Amino acid sequence: MNNNAGLNLKMKSESRIAWNTLLQKGFYLIGQSGMTVRQFMIEIVGYTDSQIEEEVRTVFLNFSPVDDIDTAYVKNDDRLAMGSPMPGLVGICMGRDNPYKSFRSGIDTQNEEGGEQFGDPIRVFIKVFSTLAVDTGADLLKSGILVNADLLTTLLAEQKENLINDEVLSSIVADTNGDAQITVEFV
Repeated sequence: MNNNAGLNLKMKSESRIAWNTLLQKGFYLIGQSGMTVRQFMIEIVGYTDSQIEEEVRTVFLNFSPVDDIDTAYVKNDDRLAMGSPMPGLVGICMGRDNPYKSFRSGIDTQNEEGGEQFGDPIRVFIKVFSTLAVDTGADLLKSGILVNADLLTTLLAEQKENLINDEVLSSIVADTNGDAQITVEFV
């Protein structure tokens, strides 16, 4: 998501951990209907195939684990949570394509067609957890996200000493959903 019309923030790198918390609380990205989860992760989130295969081992779509990200589709207002491998037996069971996935067969995402005309804009709520947020969060923030304006205002007030261009605090503009378009660069 290229965010030329939004708020461009420059932060000291010390604030990075606070932004990881925001990535775990959630934000929105705009995609296109008809995209598989993998297409969305590559074209919209900005992950590479190797990142997806090596780092994005846990994927939930609308609170259900996803094994086959090539046959599960994102739709408008879906919720997509992604993380690196989770520890323990539960973590192994919830991870994609594992030998124990049959233990959770009743809660898996059911694969279906995209359902919407391909190319219509969709808004997807994203959460990025664990080391995935640490490893990929700065790139996500640099490319731009939509975040709840109230959450953003609170975060920036708490991180004011780390905000390099603090004049932007007065220019947070929320859209009709109460979200602000931002990019964040750590220096």
